[in-house]
Amino acid sequence: MSARVKIWGHLFVEVIRREICTFCGACIASCPVVAISIKNEYPALVGRCVACGYCYNQCPKTPFDWSIVEQKLFGGEATDPLGHVKAVYAARATDEDIMIVAQDGGATTALLKYALDNKLVDCAVVTGVEEKDKWKPKPMVAFNKSDLLKAASSKYVSSPTLTALASAVEEYYAENIAVVGVGCQIRAIRKMQFSNYGYTKYGSKVKFAIGLFCSESFFYQGLINEYLLGKGIDLSKVTKFEIAKGKFIVKSNSDILLSVPVKEVKAYGRKGCKLCDDFSARFADISVGGVDSPPGWTTVIIRTDVGEKLFNDAVNSGYLDVKKMSVKDLKITAKLAKMKMKSATEAAAQS
Repeated sequence: MSARVKIWGHLFVEVIRREICTFCGACIASCPVVAISIKNEYPALVGRCVACGYCYNQCPKTPFDWSIVEQKLFGGEATDPLGHVKAVYAARATDEDIMIVAQDGGATTALLKYALDNKLVDCAVVTGVEEKDKWKPKPMVAFNKSDLLKAASSKYVSSPTLTALASAVEEYYAENIAVVGVGCQIRAIRKMQFSNYGYTKYGSKVKFAIGLFCSESFFYQGLINEYLLGKGIDLSKVTKFEIAKGKFIVKSNSDILLSVPVKEVKAYGRKGCKLCDDFSARFADISVGGVDSPPGWTTVIIRTDVGEKLFNDAVNSGYLDVKKMSVKDLKITAKLAKMKMKSATEAAAQS
C-alpha cells in the first residue's frame, strides 16, 4: 500500500505552526486552486484544500533526499560546505545604469539583462519593493532592463518570491524563465524539477537559477516597521541595506543612517533561517554574493554547465568585467558557510 500524500494540514503542523517557514512562496505558487495566501508573513489557507499535496512537497523545509538533486545537477554529492564549484570570479556590470543601483557589482542584473536581450529567457523572476509600503519586498516578473533596475539591491526581508514564478507561467505563459532567489527558494525550485512529487508545470520552465548568499532574512513588520521606524529612520531616504563586518547598515546614498551590530536585529530574524544550512545557495546554477571580492564587485560561483555557459557568454558579449578567482580566495564565504552549517545543526538539535 502506498503512503498517504501529505497535504496542507501536514505542512501547517510540521512547518508553519513550528515557525520554521522561510516564506519562499513555493506552497502559495504551487497550489492549483489558489487556496493559499499570506497572513502575517506566513502562508495561510484561504480556500478549500483539494488534498493534492503539492504545497507540502515543494516546501524546502519538508523531508527530502537532497542527494537526488546533487546527482541530477552535479553527478554526485559534494563534501565541501561551499558545494560544487566549477569556477570562481569577481565580476561587475559594464552598464553604468546597473552599477548606480547595484548592491555590489551588479553581476546578477547584468546576467539577467544578457539573458533577456538575447531571448534566452522570456522573463526573470526577481524581487522588487512595494511602492506604498517602503522597502517591503515585492515578487516581480521582469521583462526588460527597466524592470531589472527596480529589483536591484538586497532587501534582507523575506519575500515569497516564487509566487512570481506562478505569475510568469499562469499570466504570461512564459516557457523559459530565469529565477533569482536565496538558498531555500532555489531548493524549492529543485524540488519542483527533480522530486517524484515535483510541480514540473513550473519547475520545467526554469532555465537558469541564480542563488544569493544568505545568512538569514527578517520579518518586515519587525525589522522595518518596529525597529527602523522606532529608530527614527526615514524610509523614504533609504537607498540601500548592507550587512558587512558584523554590522547591519542602512544607507542613504553615501550617507550612513544607521550602523549597529547584527546581533541587535537578530530578534527580527525568521526561525526557519536558523535551521537553514545553506549560506551560498549550493543548488543554484550560479551563486552570487558580496564577500571576498573587492568593493564594487560581486563574488560569482559557477556551479553547473548551464551556469557556466550563461556567464561566459555574458562576459564575451561585454556585459561583465571579470577577475579570475579560486576557491582558496573564498575565505570569508567558506567561513560563513561552515558557520551556517554548524548553527543549523545546533538549532535542529534544540528544536
